[in-house]
Amino acid sequence: VDDTAKSGVSKAENGAVVDDGGDDVVFGEKALEAYVFDTGMVRIPIELLQDSAFNMESLLNDLFSERLGRIGNQQLTVGTGSGRPNGIVTASALGKTATGTAALTADELIDLLHSVDPAYRMSPKCRWMFNDTTMAAIRKLKDGQGNYLWQLGDVRNAEPSTILAHQYSVNQAMASMATGAKPVIFGDFSRYIVRKVLGFSVITLRERYAENFQIGMVGFKRFDGELLNPAAVKHLANA
Repeated sequence: VDDTAKSGVSKAENGAVVDDGGDDVVFGEKALEAYVFDTGMVRIPIELLQDSAFNMESLLNDLFSERLGRIGNQQLTVGTGSGRPNGIVTASALGKTATGTAALTADELIDLLHSVDPAYRMSPKCRWMFNDTTMAAIRKLKDGQGNYLWQLGDVRNAEPSTILAHQYSVNQAMASMATGAKPVIFGDFSRYIVRKVLGFSVITLRERYAENFQIGMVGFKRFDGELLNPAAVKHLANA
């Protein structure tokens, strides 16, 4: 639901409340599924389990959580929404088209920021997101007085670095600047909802590979994500 265009109205004393149907709230509907992603099967020799100086199964649990974290971040960022999560970049609306095919300007970032309704810009969850290569390019941008858009935070007062007075996140799953790419998003990230079904699980197969004196281990996780309101998060697209 996007109710930013609605407002309260003045009512005269003893007057009737206006009821013409024009103030009804219009809802949309989105479904959150539980798509399954796994780590792939890892086979471990019994000899390695017995001879290793550390607990191999515990190590693999840690590695599996990292594998699933990577695929989770990638899917929740740029997932297509077809048989998998609708990534926040995919679900976002167009806020600004850059004139360059592999570059952006300070003015274009300002246009992207103001393409998002102020009601969402006031959210504490409102921020920028881009990858490290784009971050390097943005850090070099200056305004008309030669001041950098990127402002270093104050570590002593726990103030983070900002761009145009808003915080940012570096996400390597974001596309780099290129023809038709979406390298930057900005908006209220609290409007992006993630459904995680329990934690990640690990299945250990001790019989399937027994004739080879091996055990099999595979980790998996079920999750989905959806942007509840495309107007809350906008992207900048290269020409």
